[in-house]
Amino acid sequence: MRIAFIIASLSMGLRMVLFSTGHAPEPPFYMPAHLFALVLIPFLVGRAELLASPEASIMQLFREGLRASALYVLLTGFFLYAFYTWMDVTSFPVHVNALVDQAVLAGKDEADARARFSEFFSPFNYASLSFFLMLLLAAFNTLLVTVLLHKVVRPLVRTRQAM
Repeated sequence: MRIAFIIASLSMGLRMVLFSTGHAPEPPFYMPAHLFALVLIPFLVGRAELLASPEASIMQLFREGLRASALYVLLTGFFLYAFYTWMDVTSFPVHVNALVDQAVLAGKDEADARARFSEFFSPFNYASLSFFLMLLLAAFNTLLVTVLLHKVVRPLVRTRQAM
């Protein structure tokens, strides 16, 4: 769990530094950092579990990896909501205005388009969608990493301990 908390803190810190320097990434363009974290966390947690208990079952490895990944996703979801609600308050209105301009050019009513886009593009919706999608991604990545740990890393740990 400590690994997930540390990586979440680093991710949040990076986003805050980028925002404070004026280089804040657009909301979807920070996802590769989350993807990297959701691969790294189950690997580090599973490796630590294997080193502590070489006979840990594959389900134990999966459970520990998913638990840590879920903590990262939960912390990130809360952070995203807070970040776009209180810090980067201009991000979503800029996107909404651009989409409304496109809708008006396509012949749609401006008030209707603004209401629809403002309802969908909000900090709550972005944080909620990010939370659920990253949770699914965390489960999938944890499954893949667990199989990798079980098939590749476990034999290496056993041969290392046999020496």
